[in-house]
Amino acid sequence: MDKLGLRAFQESDLDNLVNLANNKEVSRYLIDTFPYPYTKENAIWWLQEDHHQNDMVNYAITLQDELIGGIGITPNRGWRSHLAEIGYWLGEPYWNKGYTTWALAEMTVHAFVDLKIKKLYAPVFEENFGSMRVLEKCGFYREGLLNLEIFKDGAFHNIHYFAKINPDEKV
Repeated sequence: MDKLGLRAFQESDLDNLVNLANNKEVSRYLIDTFPYPYTKENAIWWLQEDHHQNDMVNYAITLQDELIGGIGITPNRGWRSHLAEIGYWLGEPYWNKGYTTWALAEMTVHAFVDLKIKKLYAPVFEENFGSMRVLEKCGFYREGLLNLEIFKDGAFHNIHYFAKINPDEKV
């Protein structure tokens, strides 16, 4: 496989972030904090502020140390503090090469081993078959369906919830 990596986001990622993220196909299944169009101001905000909030763990997905996407874990709080949501995106030129599967597998190990998360979950738009396949390849299972869960781009969308339990945990 090509030289893939996960690392902290850097100020030098600004141009790649704008170029890759400013794509309707990339943002169509992501939450509204990943807008379209994606501007330089959005990228500056992300690099300086947002990816550090709420105990989030966010890494740049890199190829030859150049930003090609992002992956992050958002731990829950309170009585759900053993859970965390995982999410990711990849620039369109890098789709269908196994890069997202690699990044998700690496981040899942990090979540379970280093962060001691008991269960990871990922909400996925019903139409996002590619993301569902990535999750399945990494051992996540479909845990449920939430009907009309998201309103985005003028339409309601169903969400499939995928999950993976830390294999070191007893159920």
